[in-house]
Amino acid sequence: MTIAVSGALRPEPKSGNLPCVVLGPRERVTCEAIERIADGAASAAFGREAVDAIERSRATLEAAHLRGDEIYGLTTGYGPHVRYAADENAFAQGSGLIAHLGAGCGPLASRRVVRATLAARCQALALGHSGIAPDAARALLSLLQTDTCPAIPEIGSVGASGDLIPLAHAARVLTGEGRVLTETGAVIDATDALRDAGLEPIELSGRDALAMVNGTSFMTAYASLAIARADRLVRIAEALTAWAFRSLGGRHQAMDARIHEARGHAGQIASAASIASGLIDHAEDTSRPLQEVYSLRCAPQFLGACRDQLAYARSVVERELNGVNDNPVVCGSPTDPAVLHGGNFQGQQISFAADAANAAIVQASLLIERQLDVIVNPELNGGAPLLLAWQPGATSGMAGGQITATAVAAELRRNATPSAVATMPTNGRNQDVVSMGTMAARVCYEQTERAAVVLAIHAIGLGQLAFLRQHGRAPGEPVSVPEWMNGFEGFRSDRALHADIERIGAAMLEHDFLGDAA
Repeated sequence: MTIAVSGALRPEPKSGNLPCVVLGPRERVTCEAIERIADGAASAAFGREAVDAIERSRATLEAAHLRGDEIYGLTTGYGPHVRYAADENAFAQGSGLIAHLGAGCGPLASRRVVRATLAARCQALALGHSGIAPDAARALLSLLQTDTCPAIPEIGSVGASGDLIPLAHAARVLTGEGRVLTETGAVIDATDALRDAGLEPIELSGRDALAMVNGTSFMTAYASLAIARADRLVRIAEALTAWAFRSLGGRHQAMDARIHEARGHAGQIASAASIASGLIDHAEDTSRPLQEVYSLRCAPQFLGACRDQLAYARSVVERELNGVNDNPVVCGSPTDPAVLHGGNFQGQQISFAADAANAAIVQASLLIERQLDVIVNPELNGGAPLLLAWQPGATSGMAGGQITATAVAAELRRNATPSAVATMPTNGRNQDVVSMGTMAARVCYEQTERAAVVLAIHAIGLGQLAFLRQHGRAPGEPVSVPEWMNGFEGFRSDRALHADIERIGAAMLEHDFLGDAA
């Protein structure tokens, strides 16, 4: 059996006027860099060191093969078939791998998730331990650079031997056998899509196909996007908390830095400072109780803990983004090759990190849902009308909005069950313990969308309270509505809030209108 020798790989020029995220062994790719690539706000390219590392890794693999080493997927079958010899035809071996993994089910992953997946996999290959043919690595990068988006079912990976099935759908597109998801949401044949993008189908050897699929890139993509979003949402929750304090005239003492420094948690200190920055030049209402309810007074303790939890999750996810998650791992040099067989494709770290981030997203959302309850109730909101209605009885104000927030809070709680301990054996007992990291990361990402709804509804409630005060329908001075409310207008007569919720929630997910993370 022989493996194909590929031509030299060249570093890629920057694409157009977009900022370029350089991939390679000395580069550190962040969650936000993955998000920018996913959203088309940045391009991606192999740096010179990535080119050298990929070519060296391939030469090292070939040297080990010529020496007669037993190499998984190259001289052997896959999974429990490792005890059997591989197909003598290397390309037939590769074709068979991505064919049998072309399963999966459920809705297709969004284009942004797929682009994030391609970026994460390209960075894994750029580290130079995969032994992939340079042309195959370049072909995968070309999908990203030409915005050719493989159609990948969301369900099918157990996060154990990497994201085999999702990544196989991406690999099949390279061979012209898969499907592509267009910008309009249509699904077309890969051969047509490649032709339209000016790309040619390629053949993948068994080793090249395995290097494409035997990693954690799908789950890491979901987790990266979720972390980037969650960090923004927590900072927005802090901004909403400050807005609620301003609206109610709450006592500022709860944000005094001395309280939080005395405890010493970095996230809590940062969260209190963030909220306090929104209280400058705003007066307290000394007629309010000395101590507010916990959802306001203890917001730094809750949201600060969320910050700490997300910082942990980020550290794990970014370590994975910049680490080797292949099997086998090619080490050494062409003169002293080593092909090491292990389990770096196992997604347990991502699974734990995604569950941790999920918990933070849920708790931040539940805190904000309770703040919403404060501002719609006359007993706590300083005497504003029940449910912030313009004319209670004749109008219902925020009733539908609060019910929606409650329903979404229930959805958030229901989807907070950890996935990291949901192992189930599969693959002929070869994968007898699995991480379910892909499920954990996908659920975590979906939770950010639910959280944005709760935050958007609270923002609408605060905007409505300001509107009522502005028009003399509620006691107290109106507080200005932040610019990032995206054109919200208060309401006299009842109106459907669905469009407002969607518009404001989408802005919270997509834009960092509060600036860089503290």
